[in-house]
Amino acid sequence: MMNMQVIIPLVIFLVAIFAIGFIASKQMSSSGGFLQEYFLGGRELGGFVLAMTMVATYGSASSFLGGPGTAYTVGFGWILLAMTQVVTGYFVLLILGKKFAILGRKYNAVTMIDFLKARYNSPAVAILSAIAIIIFLFSAMTAQWVGGGGSLNRSRDSSTRQRSSSSRFPSSST
Repeated sequence: MMNMQVIIPLVIFLVAIFAIGFIASKQMSSSGGFLQEYFLGGRELGGFVLAMTMVATYGSASSFLGGPGTAYTVGFGWILLAMTQVVTGYFVLLILGKKFAILGRKYNAVTMIDFLKARYNSPAVAILSAIAIIIFLFSAMTAQWVGGGGSLNRSRDSSTRQRSSSSRFPSSST
């Protein structure tokens, strides 16, 4: 026999989700389309959201693991180099951001590949840029996974050592 205390809330939840999806579908068809709304926020997100996106981009394993280690090894020059990357990103957005936004609207581009394909009217440019993005993104993600894996491995090793050294039973030495 079915448990109605579980079935009724489940059915209400499913009906509510279906209704929200139906209403959102109607609103999306009347606005700029799903891709524009979802990926670009309807092209109405402000500078604060862009700034927080850049902060999240720079806040990675290289910032917390590789950067401090390299700064310790190389010295103060590395810190200055890392600081210029952040400033350069904002400077590029200040100069090129408005132009990219205007041309992106003109070409109705969602991604950088869409932009390059429409701007240069060449599928070859789109394919080459897609390959370059995949290669460099794969490299960056590999570095993130290696950094995260190294951190987890070291934290696991240190907790294992702490547990074994604080064992109740002393090791027998012969």
